[in-house]
Amino acid sequence: MRFVTRYRELLVALVILAVLLVLVSGSRFLVYNMTIVAIFSITVIGLNLITGRAGQVSFAQTSFMAVGGYAIALLTTRYHWNPWLAMAGAAVLAAAAALVIGLPLLRLRGHYLAMGTFALALGTSSLAAAAPFTGGAIGISGVPPLTIGAFSSVDLVSAYEICWAFCGLALLLFGALNWSYVGRAWRSIALREDVAASLGVNLHGYKTLAFVLAAVLASVSGSLYVAVTNFVSPDLYDAGTAITLFVILFIGGRGAMFGPLLGAMIVLFGPQLFSGISAWQNAIFFALLLLVIMFRPQGLLGGGPRPPWADAWRAGRILGNFRGRTAA
Repeated sequence: MRFVTRYRELLVALVILAVLLVLVSGSRFLVYNMTIVAIFSITVIGLNLITGRAGQVSFAQTSFMAVGGYAIALLTTRYHWNPWLAMAGAAVLAAAAALVIGLPLLRLRGHYLAMGTFALALGTSSLAAAAPFTGGAIGISGVPPLTIGAFSSVDLVSAYEICWAFCGLALLLFGALNWSYVGRAWRSIALREDVAASLGVNLHGYKTLAFVLAAVLASVSGSLYVAVTNFVSPDLYDAGTAITLFVILFIGGRGAMFGPLLGAMIVLFGPQLFSGISAWQNAIFFALLLLVIMFRPQGLLGGGPRPPWADAWRAGRILGNFRGRTAA
């Protein structure tokens, strides 16, 4: 995987080029799938803040996607709000919920926090399926599209442009925070909480900030998905989606700015490349993912040291070559 490290900038450029070329292709299949990639990338950018930067394992992103999705559906279909206003209201609601939930939950550490947020994700999915106001397992249909001027999310190309515009804004937010004092505080917490606390970093405050910002991005993502599909149901917010978000982050690269985009393209769009051999589609795709995890545990665009066993394997090859030359 030395190629990945050496040509990381090229991979980023290819990701951006792929996004732009979809519009030129005119393929509705590509446009729709890349729109979904943009929507999920926004959620994973939020996950990258709380997990990739602040080092806190959180499975709660699907819960806040559900807040965004159901809020825009309920506010527009039952209370006739403007979709943009409903989307903003959903983001505020998600931020408030994250603040209330995060204050006690983020006092947990390590696998206790992971289990707590995973329980939250499972509880949200169960509530969405059982509550009468959410439409139960049937969900809510007839959600009006987002419209601004000549752009409307009911049109695939317009939906693509709207979603990628929001994805670009999410990337700018991540970059601005990453290179600020807040980003440095998050990195210090991720490396050594005790050292960060001794330097005066408010551990709980910065963790909560990351959790709230991640929730807002997840809410926006959930609202966009419902506005594009005009439908919401609890199926999207199950445990499988929570795990998929982590796979996207870990494949793309924790802490890498463009990691969520590359990871989403690979995980969500990658299986389509093997659709011609459907019997082996999942096996081939997951074998490739396993290779990435083995040789690039920090992700394709992530930094950090190589796995120790990989360095030992490389050293063994060098030593073997050296012995061969001396024997000759």
